Amino acid sequence: MTIKNIEYNQSDDIHVMEFDEVKNKTIEDVSKIFIKTKTDVLIITKKNKPFYVLTSTDIIDALVAHCDEVKISMYIDRNPKSVITVSENETVFEAYRLMRSYKIHHLIVVDDEGYFKTLINFYDFASYLTEIALKDEMTGLYNKRFFEFILDRYKKEDIETGIIFIDLDNFKKINDEHGHLFGDKVIKNVANIINQSIRDIDYGFRFGGDEFVVMIFSDAEVLNKVANRIENKITGTKIDGVTIECSVGYAHYPTDSNDLEEVLKIADERMYQKKRRD
Repeated sequence: MTIKNIEYNQSDDIHVMEFDEVKNKTIEDVSKIFIKTKTDVLIITKKNKPFYVLTSTDIIDALVAHCDEVKISMYIDRNPKSVITVSENETVFEAYRLMRSYKIHHLIVVDDEGYFKTLINFYDFASYLTEIALKDEMTGLYNKRFFEFILDRYKKEDIETGIIFIDLDNFKKINDEHGHLFGDKVIKNVANIINQSIRDIDYGFRFGGDEFVVMIFSDAEVLNKVANRIENKITGTKIDGVTIECSVGYAHYPTDSNDLEEVLKIADERMYQKKRRD
């Protein structure tokens, strides 16, 4: 995935100015810009191309060193820096590698012509990378790795929890008859149904293939309603004329068991019992 295609909360703590605008300003002048704009980073450009990066730490260090009246042009001459940039068409992993290699907290993103596009904050970017590592790329649901983490966390807490297993019926036949691209379309549609059927505090997972799991925090009655709602929404859905069916099994902690891992097994077995009956 390229940088320009990612979706993340870009930092609001940056400010961009042309060199001609700022070169005759003093360190004290620029410190006021930092305060007024509540910025953490000032990108200085020349004809919209990155030229120099001033951070709030640079300004504080300069003020402490009594360089209040030093002009920015002179400050830059005295404190040369390499401006590290990355193309917006590079991969997210190349951007991450650069930040790690140069031990920088901000990385400037430029277009093919070298013009400034945005600034990546290391911590926001690292959070983004962590998130995509825990999510299924196709559906946006969480993956099995994250499910195992969540299960391990909540099995130590006494919270009413429901587990719902969802498995599509005859999915292999759908793939064989209509192709894998159509199969992907079915998976995405089902994932959307699951997402729309649960609250923000609940979790939807894709285990792989055509198997999904939902973890909700509710009593047994609400669990029953949610599981039935998901099953009813998926079952009978038509995608390009093809009818989708599914098998659903669910179980509740502590109603079905005082062991959350056992609840998981019960829900899985109930789903397979339903599939065998159908």
